[in-house]
Amino acid sequence: MIAVSFVVLMLIVQVSTISMLTDDETKNLTSLNLDSIHSNNVDVFRQLLNQETIIRMTLVKNVHALMKDMLTLQEKLTAAENRISKIHTSTDHDISKLKEEVKLLKTENEFLKNNSAQVRADIDHLNENLTDLSNTLTDVKIEVRYLSITLFDINTNLRETAEILQHHNNSMKNINSDIANNDRKQSASLLELGKQHVRFIDDIRNTTRTLKADIDQFQTDQWRLSASVSSLELFRNNQTKCDPNQEVAFTASVTSYSSTWNSGTLIFDVVITNTGNGYNPSTGVFTSPISGTYVFYITAVEYTTQHLAIDIVLNSVSKVRAYCHNSAGYQTGTNMVVLKLQKGDSVWVRFAGGTGYDTEGVPLTTFSGYLIS
Repeated sequence: MIAVSFVVLMLIVQVSTISMLTDDETKNLTSLNLDSIHSNNVDVFRQLLNQETIIRMTLVKNVHALMKDMLTLQEKLTAAENRISKIHTSTDHDISKLKEEVKLLKTENEFLKNNSAQVRADIDHLNENLTDLSNTLTDVKIEVRYLSITLFDINTNLRETAEILQHHNNSMKNINSDIANNDRKQSASLLELGKQHVRFIDDIRNTTRTLKADIDQFQTDQWRLSASVSSLELFRNNQTKCDPNQEVAFTASVTSYSSTWNSGTLIFDVVITNTGNGYNPSTGVFTSPISGTYVFYITAVEYTTQHLAIDIVLNSVSKVRAYCHNSAGYQTGTNMVVLKLQKGDSVWVRFAGGTGYDTEGVPLTTFSGYLIS
């Protein structure tokens, strides 16, 4: 086929080279007898000759291009033939596979034909079962309707029960709230009662301590009072024997309270009695005008709850001490001493401990002494 195409192409090229000016004759144009041509047509002929030359050259170029395209076409045709051969080979292989698959399908078809009777029997059985199922489904629908009605009643009852339960829950919440409030109130009351109980116990303890201190003080004062009564009785008995000109006795108190006194001699600057002029209110010192036996007595009240200790001193020597304890406010301390004095001996009250002392319009803190023999 390729060879035939090539021969045809060559014939076309040969025919195209025939000059149109020589009436299809292949004569040499250069051998024309120019003498036979009229001189007027020489220019025209030359122009035609040039045009023919140009046409020939164009035809040659076209022929070469056509030959090149033919070669390219031949190559593509060869490649196409190769592809077609491969396709034929692949197609034959696929056809063989398809034939085998057709055989298998025929075998399966035969098998299915053989089983079709059993399938039809099964279908009939299924149809019967379907009929039974339809009947059963109808019964189930009836039951469902009945159950729906029952369920509606149950839902109504459940709603009513839920409302009752909600009411009970609200009541329980209110009850729990009331219980919690009562618990808080009772807890607060119990706490307050506990605090009051603690305060009451503390007050009882303080009162007990105060009473105990007062009882102790009362017992001390009672003992001292008994001693004073004995001393006074002795003084009264001796008074009948003493010379009236020898009477010596004094009692003095402080002018006002002091919260800061804490050293030196306690000066009782208010004289209540000073028989014999033995007591000096400026210095707070008693100087015996005559020799004899004397009784001295002190009473002191502490300032608020500040304890106080004072001594009766003979010639700078402490003899007895009165003490006021600070377990309670304004405690009283007393003491008494009987001293044998020589004329000119000095007795006074000196600081021993604590801070301050108290008194009122009627004297509380006092210093007394008298001659008994």
